[in-house]
Amino acid sequence: MKKLIIFDYDGTLADTSPGICHCYNATAASMGYAPHPERDDFYGVIGGSLEHGFPKLWPQMTQEQVKQAVLQYRERYATEGKALPAPLYDGMKETLEKLKQSGFKLAVATLKHERFIRDMLRDNGIDFLFDAVCAYRGKETKSDLLREACSLTGISPQESVLVGDSAFDGQGAESIPMDFVAVLYGWGFREESETAPYHPAAVLQYPPELVVYLTGAVEKV
Repeated sequence: MKKLIIFDYDGTLADTSPGICHCYNATAASMGYAPHPERDDFYGVIGGSLEHGFPKLWPQMTQEQVKQAVLQYRERYATEGKALPAPLYDGMKETLEKLKQSGFKLAVATLKHERFIRDMLRDNGIDFLFDAVCAYRGKETKSDLLREACSLTGISPQESVLVGDSAFDGQGAESIPMDFVAVLYGWGFREESETAPYHPAAVLQYPPELVVYLTGAVEKV
């Protein structure tokens, strides 16, 4: 029986793509690189670290340029990025409320920087629903954040599950190990076949399906 549900943020709880795409492109353009006009180019980037995203989008960047880009992106995101829409996915708030009412503890484990995530949770009116919020502070991996969420809530990885939309999430859960529920509505996985390497316990199309999956599992125990 699962007791702790851990959520990725970008592409899982909320569609933060407007601010992220803008800050990636504006930062790269300021350094003389052509922006990516196609939103599809950002699949597999959103939700991961900036240190991974910049060289994936602009392979010609040197390591030093990537470091500079990451710093500039964060400063830009603090003003321009956060000002752009970042709504919860349809049905997400209701899903979180139902899970909380069902007795689950909830946590966030995100590679978004800690300086941004708490304000974003509050702005979307869901900050009070989480028992732990674990975010990037400078060197953490997804697996580090998952372990932190378990430690803060006092619940073992075996009693926890990560809900996420990307390979970063699947890899993080696998390294613990922890059960993984993949979602297809975000910015990582677009087809169920893409989730196969991470052996998800379930693959979902919409947030409310998570309630059905988890409460159904509880009823069978």
